[in-house]
Amino acid sequence: MNLSRFKQIIHLIISLINLGCILTSKTFEYKYENPIYSEKTNKNITISVNYSESYKSFSRNKITFQGIFKDGFGIERGYIFINPQAEEIVKNLFITELKNSGFTITNLPSNDNPEIEIQVNQMFIEPEVGFFVIDAIAVIDINIFVHFKNKSFNRRFKAIGEATILLQPDYFYQLALDRSMKNLALKTIPEVISLIQDEQKDF
Repeated sequence: MNLSRFKQIIHLIISLINLGCILTSKTFEYKYENPIYSEKTNKNITISVNYSESYKSFSRNKITFQGIFKDGFGIERGYIFINPQAEEIVKNLFITELKNSGFTITNLPSNDNPEIEIQVNQMFIEPEVGFFVIDAIAVIDINIFVHFKNKSFNRRFKAIGEATILLQPDYFYQLALDRSMKNLALKTIPEVISLIQDEQKDF
């Protein structure tokens, strides 16, 4: 058997296995844990973290979903649902990282404290099917607003996470999402902390 024929057979086997794994939609539970930003604030600062519900989810046939499955031939076979909702996931990221950095988090916004407002534009997971492997790719796109007593700042951030897999167990989609979230934390948390510390003199 030549190498080309062998590759074709292996690809067919993997495709058939993947086809059997993803004929149904699945719901993934995700919680951001293990903060990665270790710098501590030099003062105790109280802030609130909230979100605005503006998430542009994807829908097809009256089904709202946060990702898709594909078989070994790149054909869509099912939907991915993420629990809890995207805004709650990103909010938990900020609370986890900011608490780890020494901030005190309050649930109630106040003119006496800075407020972080999260607006999720997109959270989506999708596989890119290759000849032997599949890349699970998670994309997050958010706007961050930091409100102070007399002014506000805002910026848009995007982050991507990827996990390369041979088959399609659920874990690798969650791993791609977690890597995307960690990427998002590295991009957002240092800037948000720096901004709040610089403006903290107003409180």
